[in-house]
Amino acid sequence: MTKREYITFTIWVLILFFIIYFLDNTITFNIANRYPSSFFYQHPALNEELTMFFKLITHLGEPNYIALGVIPTFVYAKYKKDKKLEILILGMVGVMILGSLVSTALKFIFMRSRPYQEWNNLGFYYIKDVFQKKIPFTGGYMSFPSGHTMTASCGYFFLAFMSEKKYAKIIWIVLPILVGLSRVYLSFHWTSDVFASLGIGVFLAYRYQEKTKKRLAQ
Repeated sequence: MTKREYITFTIWVLILFFIIYFLDNTITFNIANRYPSSFFYQHPALNEELTMFFKLITHLGEPNYIALGVIPTFVYAKYKKDKKLEILILGMVGVMILGSLVSTALKFIFMRSRPYQEWNNLGFYYIKDVFQKKIPFTGGYMSFPSGHTMTASCGYFFLAFMSEKKYAKIIWIVLPILVGLSRVYLSFHWTSDVFASLGIGVFLAYRYQEKTKKRLAQ
């Protein structure tokens, strides 16, 4: 890790801790569509429309929906013998798998409850509490970090780094941010869950695009 990367990582961690301890409740509970005192909960018509929109957006962070676009593109690359596109798709899939593994490992370590379950202060149980209190290994205690946002961040930020056109970069950057926002709005994640996933996703995507570009240069 370079000095610049170390400084960036340190700043990111400090911001993450600040969000967890000072902003999570305020931001999450004001955005979450299920929380009684949130703005959107108190405006049913707007809530209903945004819920439909974000339910569509959140699918962009699910592997099975991403596969609907990835698989045909990969088949097309094979058919056309487009080695560059093939390497690009494999790189995207590879970094998303890596991100998913990292996300799953962190979920089991932190064991954080989701906002809609307790609406508590922090929600962290950690793995030690799982054994001491016999908390079940279920999705309910798998909030940190956001798996949807991690998958989207790794895949779409990777494409952003690999894209040469400015408008394409903007689209790929905006998509994971929208996925993250959808997870908070739909009450499935805390703001810090999404922030953590975006940060890790950027890092993994950047590292993976370096390796992919080396492969393309060979």
